[in-house]
Amino acid sequence: MSIRTFLKTTAVGRIALIPWRLKNALGVCLPTVGAGVAWAFRSREHYNYTYNLTEQNKDYLAAFICVITKSSFSQARACLDEIENDSELRAEISALGGLSEERYITDTEVRYGRRIGWYALVRLMKPSCVVETGVDKGLGTCVIAAALRRNAMEGSPGKVVAIDINPAAGFLVGPSLRDFVDFRFEDSLGALRGLDRTADIFIHDSDHTLEHERNEYAAVEPHLSAKSLILSDNSAQSAELLAYALKSSRQFLYFAEQPKNHWWPGEGIGVAFEQSG
Repeated sequence: MSIRTFLKTTAVGRIALIPWRLKNALGVCLPTVGAGVAWAFRSREHYNYTYNLTEQNKDYLAAFICVITKSSFSQARACLDEIENDSELRAEISALGGLSEERYITDTEVRYGRRIGWYALVRLMKPSCVVETGVDKGLGTCVIAAALRRNAMEGSPGKVVAIDINPAAGFLVGPSLRDFVDFRFEDSLGALRGLDRTADIFIHDSDHTLEHERNEYAAVEPHLSAKSLILSDNSAQSAELLAYALKSSRQFLYFAEQPKNHWWPGEGIGVAFEQSG
């Protein structure tokens, strides 16, 4: 009997392979631990972690966006590059973060992660109204407003209704973007039920309990346009948007992040959209 066969077919062989299995597991785990230790000293963030995406992941995101918007891969990828290369926007966000009361928990380096996907969807869909629940520091709101600003320059004006219960939310949204944002500081369910305009894109990013997410979809549904997109920033943990898509005869897709040089495994984008044809 060869050593290979012995290791594969005997109980002793199983035990003998424990060091090999341990080596394989630690080879995956230890680099993440090292990245986490370095991040703990380097970063200021303690929640809503920000990071860049790998280049391959950006390509996957562009392909994901193509299916939803029926655009070409090159169009989608160009939108992702557009927001990534907007140095003036990055500088404004970084400066506001450094001046805010929350500067000790806000990194000065601006990293958008999956939010570049939000940007591309807004750029390609040309919505007149985006509704976002859960503003927090306002990084996502900045991305949406920047896309709307570009759309307006091309003759397709729009606005984002940014809803958060905290009146201090959105401090990263600077003067250059304020004209494209309608802040509403109130409970999201009440704000959605009383919405005074039709939403072309709705983004759930507030309270991530399953019940609240479900109730937000119910509250916004009467205000959705015929070709609306519904996004969830919670689809990595929750299947509520998939359930809503099935109930409303929409298609559903999910994009998973691959963070670059970060210990966090990433989040994703869930999208419910109208059936094609």
